[in-house]
Amino acid sequence: MTLNATLARAIAERSKDDANYDERAERPKDNVIGPVTPNSTRGRRRLARIIEAATQLFLRDGYAATSIEAVLDASGGSKATLYSYFSTKDDLFRAVVQEALRNERRPTLQRGGDPKKALVDFIVQSFEIMSSRRHRSLLRLTVAERERFPDLSRLYYEEWPLRNRRLLTGFFAELAQRGLLPADSAEQAADYFVGLITHPWLLDSLLFGDDRLSSAEAVRAKAERSVERFLTFAAQG
Repeated sequence: MTLNATLARAIAERSKDDANYDERAERPKDNVIGPVTPNSTRGRRRLARIIEAATQLFLRDGYAATSIEAVLDASGGSKATLYSYFSTKDDLFRAVVQEALRNERRPTLQRGGDPKKALVDFIVQSFEIMSSRRHRSLLRLTVAERERFPDLSRLYYEEWPLRNRRLLTGFFAELAQRGLLPADSAEQAADYFVGLITHPWLLDSLLFGDDRLSSAEAVRAKAERSVERFLTFAAQG
């Protein structure tokens, strides 16, 4: 089994445990910790500088190597100010990761038109976002700290692999209604398609750095070939 297939299968198996995701998503997340929003413009600017400095340091150096003192030096703030917003370094780290995920761009999937073009654009967008230096740093950081912060690993999973799978499942369900795919094949098609997003180019960039990234033209050409083959095989059931 190829590495792509292994990743796709792992994500698919994990997704089966998330059948009640929509219901859980509506519940309050008690473990989400965020800063208290300052009332004054000056206070909001101070908080923004702290978050910005902490984000740069955590993404670059990791959790363990980033100290509160380093964040204060980079932001120009005081301990009293920082601790008025975050009781601990853990709270600051959670706020940074949550804010980074909240502000990250999401790939879109256009329905109702040409399915090949929509899926190619989805792959290109996904690769562009996930191969960016910031997103790769965020993913590495989340994985590295998954035992200390399992809630953040779960949040990343819900915001990326699970979100994309749900988006694809809805898209393929519509194609099945249009007679372009066999009935009741949407979830299986989504599971297979996930492997096209976690292809070797992205894994190379995560493991070896920017010099292994493919050009935008190469990504689109690969996506067009892959989607054409995928739709051909998926239509056969």
